[in-house]
Amino acid sequence: MSQMEETIYVREGQVHAKLEEAYAYKEPYTTIFAGLEFIVHPNVYNPEVFPSSHLMVNRWLRLIRAVKPNSLLEIGAGAGYLSILAALNGANTVTATDITSQAIANMQANIDRYNLGDRIRTLYGSIFEPLHKNDRFDIIFWNTPFNHINKPLNELNELERTLFDPGYILTEIYIREAHKHLTKNGRLFLETSKKLGNFARLTELASKYGWLLKLFDDPECAKEKSYGIYDDIDFGTYELIKVE
Repeated sequence: MSQMEETIYVREGQVHAKLEEAYAYKEPYTTIFAGLEFIVHPNVYNPEVFPSSHLMVNRWLRLIRAVKPNSLLEIGAGAGYLSILAALNGANTVTATDITSQAIANMQANIDRYNLGDRIRTLYGSIFEPLHKNDRFDIIFWNTPFNHINKPLNELNELERTLFDPGYILTEIYIREAHKHLTKNGRLFLETSKKLGNFARLTELASKYGWLLKLFDDPECAKEKSYGIYDDIDFGTYELIKVE
């Protein structure tokens, strides 16, 4: 197993500074994805502070429109914008999960806004825990908390868990258990960053459980100065392909 170390962005405090920016949001606010408005509540993953969601939207829409999945599962859906965009662009039914009650309430508010309650269900819980054992999906996706931190998982607060996965404990569960919830021709995806994350460990985990990582589309890089530490940081959507 490769040794995981904190990146310079974690060690020198830039990621924690971004967290402080997120904590400063005390009231709900509105953000825009693909021309649509979504409300984001405090203590839910903040796409204005952390830009990976905004940067992946075009890739996400290309994926959904190409596959047109009958069923889709999004892990860690936060305010629910990606799940809602999926439902509006080709996914028939969507399941969106999160580990916080605030996120579930936030998702529901956005789902109600777009009258998608009959096509999107929300589940409270970690990764695959809230699913029924027979639940199967054509696409499973997680915008992973790809930052490693030298801190036990049980000492992280809810907002920290949207960014940090110590030792990739949760990512390993995702890769190990996903096959149980894929349809016969189902496809598994995750979002990560080679520069901010630990790609060697991710590749190692994929191989351990019989998967091959393949970049789905060209990665996007955060260039805007307002993103601070994210200047020239890559964000990419990767498909995990089962090795026969």
